[in-house]
Amino acid sequence: MTNEYEDVLRDVAGAVPTAIVLDAGLATSMKTHAFRAAYPNRYFNLGIAEQHAVSFASGLARRGFIPLLHSFSNFLARRAHDQIAISVCWPRCNVKLIAGSCGVFDGRNGPSHMATDDLAAMAALPNMVVVEPGDKRQLRGLLRRVLATNGPAYVRVRRFGAPENLLPDHPDDDGTHVFHRCDDARVTLVVGGSLLCEGLLAVKVLADRDIPVDAIHVAVLKPLDAEAILSSAVRSRLVVSVENHVASGGFSDAVARAIGGLGVRHARCTLPDTAIPAGDAAWQLAYCRLDGVSIADFVEEYVRKGQHV
Repeated sequence: MTNEYEDVLRDVAGAVPTAIVLDAGLATSMKTHAFRAAYPNRYFNLGIAEQHAVSFASGLARRGFIPLLHSFSNFLARRAHDQIAISVCWPRCNVKLIAGSCGVFDGRNGPSHMATDDLAAMAALPNMVVVEPGDKRQLRGLLRRVLATNGPAYVRVRRFGAPENLLPDHPDDDGTHVFHRCDDARVTLVVGGSLLCEGLLAVKVLADRDIPVDAIHVAVLKPLDAEAILSSAVRSRLVVSVENHVASGGFSDAVARAIGGLGVRHARCTLPDTAIPAGDAAWQLAYCRLDGVSIADFVEEYVRKGQHV
């Protein structure tokens, strides 16, 4: 998504006079240069020093600014985790962490750059809002929402090939929304963040296989708006959660906590618990069985199992 991010950042953050853009040595990769050109006095490149950058951002926030710190997901969630916890979340500083290259969407650079566990690290922190948009339009709406909300936020964005507008009839800043509904749904498909495109394809494949589904996209992991998920799960009695993250600590865990008291089945379609070989996003999605057809296969398997329970 960072390939399309530069105009979103310039337009959204540029309209907020107290917004300051910080970059941890990744101006080209994170596409912050358009903001730098438009607002040079509100841009600072701090180099590859993520811990220092978080502390710097905390100081700006304490002076009334809204810093948007840009780096790769792994570098923020791992290298700077202590500074984020102590200098941002504990005092509830108004710092926005813009984390690029989530999951398989930076797979060419290999496991060192593929953030597969960052949601777990960020969602566990107090006061932290965690967001992962499904397309460019939703990124724009959620970034506005994040900037208008006081407190820490982690915005997880994909690096390559973000769709422009997958759900044009839905509000662009919703945390949870139903994008497909069947009265006789046999499964509730919950799609997390950047896998919305694959979720839409899975719904079409399942329709061809005569498997009615409710499909729900979740773009705000924390705080989770679970009302639509609960309503659907009561009817379908089977929830399948899909995400560009390992099974622990991300969207699937949040869904599991929400539906735990319902006594319904829950299956997780996630990144595997292993290092994933380098490759482009399409290859890695297929390798991890997170492409649309593989998701449909996964759902169908659990629906068929339910007939024999």
